[in-house]
Amino acid sequence: MLKKCDLTEQIDQKTFDKEMDPMRVRLGQLQRELHAGKIPVIIVIEGWNAAGISLTVKELVRAFDPRGIELSTIGPPADEELHRPLLWRFWNRVPPKGGIAIFDRSWYSRALAETTKHPAWEKRVDKAIQSFNRFERQLTDDKTIIVKIFLHISKQEQQKRFIDRETNPLTSWMVTSDDWDFHSEYDTYFPVIDTFLKETSTPNAPWTVIGANDTPFAIMRAYQTVINALEKKDGGRESSSRKQHDTFTPDLVPVKRDEEKPVRLDKETYRKKLVAAQLMLGDMQTIFFKRNIPLIVIFEGRDAAGKGGTIMRLTHDLNPRGYGVTPVGGPNEFEKDHHYLWRFIRKYPRQGHMTIYDRSWYGRVLVERVEGFCTHAEWKRAYSEINEIEEEFRSWGGGILKFWLEVSPEEQLKRFRERENDPLKQWKITEEDWRNRQKWDQYSEAIDEMFKKTSTKGAPWIFINSDDKWNARIKTVETVCEYAERLLQLRYQHYS
Repeated sequence: MLKKCDLTEQIDQKTFDKEMDPMRVRLGQLQRELHAGKIPVIIVIEGWNAAGISLTVKELVRAFDPRGIELSTIGPPADEELHRPLLWRFWNRVPPKGGIAIFDRSWYSRALAETTKHPAWEKRVDKAIQSFNRFERQLTDDKTIIVKIFLHISKQEQQKRFIDRETNPLTSWMVTSDDWDFHSEYDTYFPVIDTFLKETSTPNAPWTVIGANDTPFAIMRAYQTVINALEKKDGGRESSSRKQHDTFTPDLVPVKRDEEKPVRLDKETYRKKLVAAQLMLGDMQTIFFKRNIPLIVIFEGRDAAGKGGTIMRLTHDLNPRGYGVTPVGGPNEFEKDHHYLWRFIRKYPRQGHMTIYDRSWYGRVLVERVEGFCTHAEWKRAYSEINEIEEEFRSWGGGILKFWLEVSPEEQLKRFRERENDPLKQWKITEEDWRNRQKWDQYSEAIDEMFKKTSTKGAPWIFINSDDKWNARIKTVETVCEYAERLLQLRYQHYS
């Protein structure tokens, strides 16, 4: 893509002034239309150092109502970002419906900075390309418009601009030794950047490479590119994106259902086994912290299956500074204005920490599917989206455990009635619980399909028979301990 870019194109100042005013007006109109249509927009401006990224961004920002945009200038990650997956910081900056996010550099610059320093950088580039294509496809499937612009200048032009900046006392600070080091490797980075551009220019998020040796021409072409993309709105976007859903094929495994009722434990045996498992888990937490291994534990299950009580036992001997529990209910209005995965990814644990989800992103293929809170197309494609983000987290070095707590209809009814009759537990039972119970078969169908399509080799569903709470709690805590040991062994083998 870079070789085909014409670096000789330019315009005079008179033409620039004449063309720009109506384009600024048009961008303002489009912003209002997109806001009214609740369509989110992401504009990515990338390019070589000194290619004019800041000037281009400045000109674009001037055309918009500042109340509807958010500008992110992307440099090295801050501490919170450094200890999470690369895309975590960008998921946090995904715009709400009707909003516009402008990225002055983006995930591409960060990947380039991180991957090319690694000995196996070619494999890491391929991995980053795959990751970015998934990320962008998930957003465009949710009606986000993504505009990606790369400003291209020659090596000679870059050198000239560096020298001009260094000789000006007001701009000399803008050129660093790292800039010159990167310049000296221009020819080395050229094919790497070109590969990124070609392999991530997809039908729903294409790249536009603009020759930027002439700055006015580059700014005007950037305006034209953004206007053309925004004028298309979301027409034809969903149909073309469906073709890209098969980019990741998970290794699926069957769910082992424990249908037999476990033998009832006496209280003393229950207490001893639970305490032993809790103490072991506390030790494992310390090791995970030292090894910088993040862990996600997901709890899903029928109403009154004992998720809350099990989580309390799971965390009993954990250091509270090293874990967080995320209780998940229906999304609030602000969360509804974002991609459904946004509110969950924001809660990802940092390295060495644990996040426990009391219900999770699986609500999209369970309650939202059954209750009609999302469209058929939305919950259908959620299986692949969920598999993708879980694989992304695992490939970053994290662990994922997914528990399904199951109760029989008879046991659930018994617990519902106990809650209604106990003043201390009445808050646990709602009309919604009774309504969900009436849709038992519909939920069973959704659960079966969820198991079939999201129980992967790397993140299988663990079925817990919760008719007996004591056995369920012990089995859960012991399973986490066993998984932690296996994960540590895998990490040891990887680094040895």
